[in-house]
Formats: sequence, C-alpha cells, structure tokens
Amino acid sequence: MNFLENEQEDEMRVNMDPMIDCVFLLIIFFLATTSFIKLEQDLSIDLPKQSKEIKVKKPPAKPIVVNVKYRPGGRTSYHVDSEQMSLPSLTVSFSRARVRNKDQAVVIRGDRRVKWEHVAAVMSCCADAGISKVSATVEIGEQG
Repeated sequence: MNFLENEQEDEMRVNMDPMIDCVFLLIIFFLATTSFIKLEQDLSIDLPKQSKEIKVKKPPAKPIVVNVKYRPGGRTSYHVDSEQMSLPSLTVSFSRARVRNKDQAVVIRGDRRVKWEHVAAVMSCCADAGISKVSATVEIGEQG
C-alpha cells in the first residue's frame, strides 16, 4: 500500500472564480462613479447676478498672547511672539492692534512664580489701549 501517491492526486484546489467576479464588479463600480463625477464637473453654469454685494463677517482676529516670565532674582519679562517688550511698548502694540481690529483680544500667560501685580500691569496696558477682551490662562492638571 502506497498512501503518498493517493494524497498527491487529491490536492485541494482554490476556486478563483468568485474572487475574479468581485474584482470585475469593483472595476465596473469605479468606472461608473468616475464617469458621473466627470460629468458633474464639466457642467457650465450661468450664475445669477445680484445688484448688492453680500457682506461677509470677517473671522475674529488672532488674540495677542503675552507671556509673563519669571526671571531669577524676582524680575519679570514680558514677551509677545518671542519678542521681549516693556510695559509702555506693550501699550503701544495693543493700541496699534486695536486700531486694526476693534474686537482685538489679549491672552495673558503668567508664570506661576510671577507676582499678580505683573499680570495686573499687563491688564492695565490693555485697558489703556482700549482692549476689553482680556483673559488669563492656567494649566489644568490633577490636584494633589
């Protein structure tokens, strides 16, 4: 008895017909959808005319972010866009921004070691420039 010869004759074959059918169906589907999209893009449309221009409200301006940094020895520095500024120059910068956009906002990021009076000084600069949208940020974390 030779069992090896019988096993080789009864090899399993994978039927590829269903997979080929699926591939052809996918090809037909993609061809049909791309032709519809192409038809929609080729349509020439004559848009209606309007006598008045529609006014679109412009998006809000990017807020000015002021970083109040703690320096060794209890000193403080003020930074806007990585540029160190003094309090009078902050007021001038805020005034210029207020002229460009009357709804200008200012975000103050104060170091936790900075005294409150330095953050209040930036708020005072905002008030002098006429900016009323002022906010301060904090880091949200777990309390321990």
